[in-house]
Amino acid sequence: MNAPLLSVRHLSKTFQRRGHKVVAVDDVSFTLQAGETWALVGESGSGKSTTGRTLLGLTPATGGEVLFNGVSLFQQSAAQWRSVRKDIQMIFQDPLSSLDPKRSIGYSLEEPLIIHGIKNRQRAVAEMLTQVGLNAEDARRYPHEFSGGQRQRIGIARALILRPKLIVCDEPVSALDVSIQSQILNLLMNLQREYGLAYLFISHDLNVVRHIADKVGVMQHGKIVEQGESEQIFARPAHPYTRYLLEAILPAHPPGMDARRIAVNG
Repeated sequence: MNAPLLSVRHLSKTFQRRGHKVVAVDDVSFTLQAGETWALVGESGSGKSTTGRTLLGLTPATGGEVLFNGVSLFQQSAAQWRSVRKDIQMIFQDPLSSLDPKRSIGYSLEEPLIIHGIKNRQRAVAEMLTQVGLNAEDARRYPHEFSGGQRQRIGIARALILRPKLIVCDEPVSALDVSIQSQILNLLMNLQREYGLAYLFISHDLNVVRHIADKVGVMQHGKIVEQGESEQIFARPAHPYTRYLLEAILPAHPPGMDARRIAVNG
């Protein structure tokens, strides 16, 4: 097996709240291969979103190490981080949080290209909008003019426009109707096949995870209590908390979801 694209080693994050120490991420370790979907699941407050933000440097880590392509991210300078961020992007639960309401969609998609000095920006924006199921003419419109599902497509386009190797998806479909969830998940899987993307997919919804993930880590109270191949986790869960979560999900996938597995590259 090739060296992992992402290696998280003993990651921890604590907060001080009202004079008390709160351990949000507690000794978390896992690896993610190129082209793979690794899902981090757990109930609200389990620490999964904090894990994603911490390994990306959006929240300072308390301890541990994160390697991307063998390079330690926490030892990077600000200038080096900017270069790394071209290869690691994030899709948020609420795409409005990453879109400037006063700027057109075209500008929001073009901005990362400007930052990284990439040419032919308008053509790249038009192509990316088409790639995610929108129209090139939508570049002139503003975030409030789109539906929730369309805004998430725009969030995906913005994350993908720099052609990253890894995208952290933080609850990317949880705010959408079930039928729209299926469309967005199918889009993510199609883009993964086309571009060889790796996803760290953060979700509380095991019905979604079982159809998109190659591997799963189950988080409780800041710890990963169980991790392994998706088929093994769903068919033979070893930890009581995993079994508890599985008891609450429906057996069928959301209508219209593409249940085909994604081949792992590398």
